[in-house]
Order: sequence, then C-alpha cells, then structure tokens
Amino acid sequence: MKKKIVVIEDNDDILELLGFILENEDYEVLASVNSEPIKNLEEINPHLILLDENLGAEKGHKLCLKIKANASTSHLPVILISAVNDLPEIARRCNADNYIAKPFLIEDLLDLVKQHHRRTD
Repeated sequence: MKKKIVVIEDNDDILELLGFILENEDYEVLASVNSEPIKNLEEINPHLILLDENLGAEKGHKLCLKIKANASTSHLPVILISAVNDLPEIARRCNADNYIAKPFLIEDLLDLVKQHHRRTD
C-alpha cells in the first residue's frame, strides 16, 4: 500500500514540483493550495503532512497547532516548509515534527520524508 502524504503549499509551481517528486518515489499525494484537507485529516488518514508556513492569509504554524491539539490527529507527523529565517523556532513552537527550509535539495526532502515514514511503519 502506498504511503499517503498531504502537501499544502500556496505556490502552484512548488506544489506541482513536490507532487511530482513524491509521486515519482511511489507516494500517494493529496496536494492543495489551501488548508481544506486539514478539515478532513481523520478521513484522509495520511502518513505525513508537508505544510507551507506562508499560505496567504493563513499560517502553517497555526494549522500545525490545531493538528497537534486534536487528539485524533496529534499523532500525524507535520513538516513545515518555508523560506522564513526563524523556521526552526517556528517549528519548535508549534510542535511540528520537523522542518525544511526553501530552497531545499530534493535529496534532503526525500530523506526527511523517509525518516518520518520509518517512524510510522
């Protein structure tokens, strides 16, 4: 069974790139330019969430706090993605499981994703 990853990224080009990279590695990807999938995480039941910090009017860290505060979704690993300077601190404060700074190397992204998938096996 393919592992499912929810990717939330407001930049269409980056969203398409992330989807391509992950699908090429045989992951099932649910990609969105907004936070809509967050409302259905229990039904989606992803193995991992890649979450952009800057989603226009919304902030990824606030969405991460909601995910981690909900008993039925708190176990889901969340990786914040952003180019902000204080990303490590933001990720720590919102209880994200990890973070990756933009621009990122594809190999680094895949290594991080694989690390979290090994934890959920």
